Amino acid sequence: MTRYALRTAATGVLIIFGAATLVFFIMRIAPGDQALVLLGPDATGAEVAAARTRLGLDQPLPVQYWHYLTQLATLDFGDSYRFGRPAFELVLSRVPASVELTLVATLMAMKGVVLGALAGAYRGRWIDRGISGLALFLYSMPPFWIGIMLILVMALQLRLLPSAGTGTPAHIVLPALTLAAPFTALLTRITRSSVADTMAETYVQRSYAKGLSTREVVTGHVVRNAATPVVTVGALHVSTLLGGAVIVETVFTWPGLGSLLVTAVANRDYSIVQAAVLLIAVIVVCCNVAADLIAARLDPRVRLGARA
Repeated sequence: MTRYALRTAATGVLIIFGAATLVFFIMRIAPGDQALVLLGPDATGAEVAAARTRLGLDQPLPVQYWHYLTQLATLDFGDSYRFGRPAFELVLSRVPASVELTLVATLMAMKGVVLGALAGAYRGRWIDRGISGLALFLYSMPPFWIGIMLILVMALQLRLLPSAGTGTPAHIVLPALTLAAPFTALLTRITRSSVADTMAETYVQRSYAKGLSTREVVTGHVVRNAATPVVTVGALHVSTLLGGAVIVETVFTWPGLGSLLVTAVANRDYSIVQAAVLLIAVIVVCCNVAADLIAARLDPRVRLGARA
């Protein structure tokens, strides 16, 4: 287990390095000039040249990349020219809002496990068809559309919840529901499939033959054996909620990491983009490593397959 964990962690480190390198070159080859964006279209050529020198953009690309790697080693990405603050400090200041939104959305999405277990336990019946249809609908709808519909109904028509901003617990309800909707559908579909497959196993049929009820069979025998794919997919998808939060935070003007990243990309604020992408990559990789280790703990066949 220790060797498997170290190998998984080493792979994660390589992925983080690859993501950091990729964002560096993408930002450099993207159209536009950071110095010109900073100074505005009325800047003179001399002013633009001076700004490029100050930002290090006049240096050869390999030199810029080497400086970038030294920044990675010290977590010093320089100052944001738009906000006038250290980029990594600014990124970290936005993390609590994004984590809060992600945690609330994850808790809301956990009902998908219960719905999926019900659908799988009663496969082919009306409850299975109803839950599966709802999950397919939620999974098919774009998050921004769900957010807009929630704003129109819950905020503008019924006036039950605020449409944007922060300040009270009520402000997080609509963005969390929007972020949780596709995750709920995914957990429902995965759990339903896993439970249904497990219900067809011979030992489950023997449990029925012993006179156990469906509830006793599901809670006593099916849940643990069906949990591996659910836990793996769930842990992996928690990290992708940060990607979905970019859209949701923009729709609801939530002051998190996603909205900051959108603003930084629009303004070609390299320092913030690089710091934010590195942090997101670390979170995603950590979630993936955790998912692999949990899956290996629940099912030893995962470790054996990796060793082979």
